[in-house]
Amino acid sequence: MQFILDSIDQAAGSGHNFPAVVTALTVPDIAGAVDFPGDGSMKRYVSWVNQWFSPKFPRYGQHGVDGVALYALRCKLLHEGRSDPSKAPASGKSKAASGKRLIAFNVGPGIFVHLCTVTDGTGASWTALRADAFCSDVTAAARRWLVAREGDTRAMSVLASLVDVRMDVPPLSQGVPLICAAV
Repeated sequence: MQFILDSIDQAAGSGHNFPAVVTALTVPDIAGAVDFPGDGSMKRYVSWVNQWFSPKFPRYGQHGVDGVALYALRCKLLHEGRSDPSKAPASGKSKAASGKRLIAFNVGPGIFVHLCTVTDGTGASWTALRADAFCSDVTAAARRWLVAREGDTRAMSVLASLVDVRMDVPPLSQGVPLICAAV
């Protein structure tokens, strides 16, 4: 998991905001699968956001960016390349998500618009987030979560199997770094 979080931070820090944001949106999926293995994707995603992200960063919720809105955004962005969470089937599970027309990520140099929401004449809300700040907030929440999981042998076993840079992957390689899950 550390590899994934470090990759997000490195991508955002070097201006590669789209891959950073897309990968950051998968963190609650991964962590939620560890914490709530029997639950469906949306339930575990929202549960993880509500437990680990939202309490540390309550301003997102004040802008209608709750667990359901992030899940709906993740679905639209990863599967369709769109950033309108109100059009995702999951959005109906939350008033905030169903009225959230757009979550846009500010990526311009020298522009610092973060958690800026405007409501249009129809009542739909439009929110701008600073990509690097959002990614940093997600990785900070995940790092806190990782520390809390250190004594959990089941969680550590699952985390050890995640994608990482591995040097020995027989029969493919020995001593050659590969990005892959444990085999």
